[in-house]
Amino acid sequence: MPGAFAASVEFFIGTSTELLILFVLISMLVFVLQDRFPAKRIQALLSGGRGYFTAAALGAITPFCSCSTLPMLVGLLRANAAFGPVMTFLLTSPLLNPVLVVLLLTVFGAPMTLLYSLGVLLISLTAGMLLSFFHFERFVTLPELAGCGCRAGSSGEAAEKPTLWSFNYGRSLFVRAISETKSFLPHLLFGVLVGAVIHGYVPANFFKSLGSLNSWLLIPIAALIGIPLYVRASSMIPLALSLVGKGMSYGSVMALTIGGAGASLPEMIILKRIFQWPLLLAFIGIVFLTACITGVSIDTFLHNGRFGLGV
Repeated sequence: MPGAFAASVEFFIGTSTELLILFVLISMLVFVLQDRFPAKRIQALLSGGRGYFTAAALGAITPFCSCSTLPMLVGLLRANAAFGPVMTFLLTSPLLNPVLVVLLLTVFGAPMTLLYSLGVLLISLTAGMLLSFFHFERFVTLPELAGCGCRAGSSGEAAEKPTLWSFNYGRSLFVRAISETKSFLPHLLFGVLVGAVIHGYVPANFFKSLGSLNSWLLIPIAALIGIPLYVRASSMIPLALSLVGKGMSYGSVMALTIGGAGASLPEMIILKRIFQWPLLLAFIGIVFLTACITGVSIDTFLHNGRFGLGV
């Protein structure tokens, strides 16, 4: 299948290049924040009940995909930020960002966008609290920082702030970001490779053929199918109406989107670098439940005629 092979190669080259660039740039940004703000200040911002809402707001304003969220995740964990809010950030960042919300509002209208946003927010907050309550932070293993110089403020003391625009500081940031990226490189490339194979060899008609299934059965199936994929929610939404036109319900399309954007297989492979199996499986389960609950809620409201979308 030369066409499928070419599509896989194109996906691998394009996606891996994009992710590597994003990984380095976001790592540099994280190091700047760590240098400018002591760890104690980050801990204070994400502590207590207020910290969960701060983390959700941070996730909502960062237009990252699931994979490019990880440098920020690692930075927060290195700063010893509260574990529950950090997990809330990890869940909200790819699923509740400005680009996605605007697209949802444009394609589906205000009522469905509001339902989606509230559902993701409530589940993310609850999941973060539960993971913290059951002490899942013991299943986190961070890679060691390369010996490229200690970052300022890492001990939480009032260290002298670096000059942001100096050449030496910029070079130091780049070196540190490259070192951080190298520690994730094998997992990142393998994850993109798996995503490329799925992208090239899973026919588009496969999703359209699912429209013949009962919508209530289709929602969990769509959520499970979405998880191995690497899709941005912002890329999936414009295709949603086409899939609905082929027979898939709005709820099942949303479940597919949440599964793919919130817990893609490439992201899971990279996350395995820092999450042990109990935490990784719990995270996958949370994204799956988020997809199912949101999908069922949307279809329930549609069947009750609440949204007036004519389905």
